[in-house]
Amino acid sequence: MHWEDLKNFLKPLSERPALAGFFAGVLYLSSAAFPLYGAVCTAILIVFLAILPTFPRRTTLCILLAFSLRLLLMLWNSPEYKFEPEKLPRESSGFVESVLDRPEGVAAILQSKFGKLRLSKKEPPFPAPGDSILFTAKWYPVEPPTVPGGFDSPKWLQSQNLAGFGKLEKFQVLRHRFIPEEAFSKIRHALKNYFAQFLPPAETGLLIGLLAGDRSSIPDSLQSGFRRAGIVHVLAISGFHVVLLSGMVLLFLKATRMPHKFARSAAILLMLLYAPIAGGSPAVYRAVFMFTVVQLGQLFQRKADSLNSLGVALLILTAIDPQILWNVGFQLSASATGGIIAYGKRSPWETENEAFKKNPLWKFLESNVLSAIWITLVATASTAPFLIWSFHSLSPISILGNIFVVPLVSLGMQAGIFALLLPIPMIANFFCAAAGFLFRLSAYLVSRISTVSIASVTVGPFPAWILILGGVLVLSLGAFKSNRFARKQVLVILLAFGVYALGSELGGKLKPSWKVTVLDIGQGDCIFVQSPRGDAYLVDVGVNSGRRNVANDKIIPFLQESGVWKLKGIIITHPDLDHFSGASVLMKEFPVENLWVQECSRITEKPEWQEVLQTASEKNIPIQDLRRGMLFTETTRQGLHHVNTWKMRVLHPDPFHCGETNSESTTIRISGVGGSILLTGDLTKEGEREILATDIPLKTDILKLGHHGSKTSSSREFLKAVSPDIAIASNGRHNKFHHPHKQVVERLDSLKIPLLNTSQKGTVQVKFDESGYRITTAL
Repeated sequence: MHWEDLKNFLKPLSERPALAGFFAGVLYLSSAAFPLYGAVCTAILIVFLAILPTFPRRTTLCILLAFSLRLLLMLWNSPEYKFEPEKLPRESSGFVESVLDRPEGVAAILQSKFGKLRLSKKEPPFPAPGDSILFTAKWYPVEPPTVPGGFDSPKWLQSQNLAGFGKLEKFQVLRHRFIPEEAFSKIRHALKNYFAQFLPPAETGLLIGLLAGDRSSIPDSLQSGFRRAGIVHVLAISGFHVVLLSGMVLLFLKATRMPHKFARSAAILLMLLYAPIAGGSPAVYRAVFMFTVVQLGQLFQRKADSLNSLGVALLILTAIDPQILWNVGFQLSASATGGIIAYGKRSPWETENEAFKKNPLWKFLESNVLSAIWITLVATASTAPFLIWSFHSLSPISILGNIFVVPLVSLGMQAGIFALLLPIPMIANFFCAAAGFLFRLSAYLVSRISTVSIASVTVGPFPAWILILGGVLVLSLGAFKSNRFARKQVLVILLAFGVYALGSELGGKLKPSWKVTVLDIGQGDCIFVQSPRGDAYLVDVGVNSGRRNVANDKIIPFLQESGVWKLKGIIITHPDLDHFSGASVLMKEFPVENLWVQECSRITEKPEWQEVLQTASEKNIPIQDLRRGMLFTETTRQGLHHVNTWKMRVLHPDPFHCGETNSESTTIRISGVGGSILLTGDLTKEGEREILATDIPLKTDILKLGHHGSKTSSSREFLKAVSPDIAIASNGRHNKFHHPHKQVVERLDSLKIPLLNTSQKGTVQVKFDESGYRITTAL
């Protein structure tokens, strides 16, 4: 190995002691959290400190100091998170640290003898920051997600340093003392009331979200659109907002003819004050600390290095709270900022041609379009490993949002700031009108961009080592031309990716398998089927819960967690709301190739069902009829012949007459290597008799019970004909129908058929392969 090349490759890091110290801390915390990677991290540190003696002494000292600091902090701040809400009393006392606005009511953060608590309340009166209260609460259960990829309450509580969360039923204020958060809260409400004089609620909510970090009044549909367009970062106060605001504040202070040193000092104080007003997220503090370091450098006439300033900001944040390293917002903010600083000015479109440089059209394109494209590509590449790890998705068209939407939003934000700095009604109204127009135009563009089927694409999930190599690849590409070590590193990483991809592909072909997953979505049905070839189907699309749509809440996260980037099709067994309520949203927000329905269901006049059919038509998704005898197959070559190794056969309904919807539920039998499963929708005893009257073979290994285990389904004759090893019931906890019904459970017991219930076991997955089938449950 050419050690000189390695030294040159690491030179940008060795010249920035704060950034080097932060990376050392990252390696230390990573090795502590993931022992399997500890040996690798230790080897890297040995290279840093021993093999590379050319590192400046201050850099080595900074690294050792970072290690010592983190060791002390981890010894002092190593809380053991024991989430036992059943042990939290209904009545207790606490001190209100902050109150967060929500679309419905507020969420109060309390400090109690049990730890930090989060309590929501929908109706006034609300507690205020600084209140010491006696309260009565109903605690929410804390358990792992019942659907893979769904909301993980233990992980969320740990990331927020919370001991529990629940509903605040009533409270009594014992005493009150002033805390800074009380003033910050009043400032946020004053801003909201001020802009509400000039703007409609939705636009006021967007402006307050941009200026004060309060997104509670931004419509859910708009937030969803920004997420799908890949530019949700615009709605979260980050470096983009802080740079814009700090620049305007500094410009305004200098315009008052205040001495520059006083103007910089005042700007630093104002921005440090702004951070907690804006919610105090890691991204805000990171940007404010970076601004502070740069301005302090100017005050003491020392030029601050941007990457080292980033290192200082990150060191401060991780010194205050080492656990912040695992906060996804912190990861995205730090990686995007670092990538833009390191590579933002290395645009490949820069030219030495003098004629091009002087051309007005080229100047416009370079400054307004090409630079935006490059910055977007750099930020996407820098954050990709973290996005894939946390969300298993990327937005291929985020570049459109960054080019067309982000400038409009920034101009709208600037107009709002001018309206705030010049509070003369006529002038403020003019600027607010301009902001409102820009926000409406932004919302329209977001709605158009977000409807594109590839707005959000599933990527992964991948093992951690693949994503770590991906991050190293991004860092290495910057020195690819000038450094041999970087070139060799890139080639080795690409070779590793190729071996991994080849191994995954061959593994699937040498050991074919398929799986069926009954999702725990409550009192409804949603069954995921993945064939040996990898084609993905959904049989039914669940039931909504309150304001939350099951597609966004559970189904899409599950598909992304499973590495599914498109659906071969959605099969709706019958047009009942608990079987199709997520279909419209799913087709709008996830690539779907086909929609299969019963022929009779086309004439069902339910408005929600007609909306499903209309959505499919608008998205150009073919709507096809299912009837008895239809067959979906996959084949493999054996000698000179192709043999059907996987079959999905429709057993019911008969297409020649339309009966009661449950009795006509589409019934599907899937068989392949390792076994078979029968999916019955809400099939009733009448429908079962129709199938029994045919000569269709019914013997199946696993049966998904009809109608969630209702007593109107699963007759003894049908169960005997199917003779399953195991039955699965899909129903909600404490459902009002008392499914699965006692009669059905007794019937299964008498036939010695074990029952798995999603309300008790969570999501149930059955994986079939050459050795048979294996069942795993989420709980």
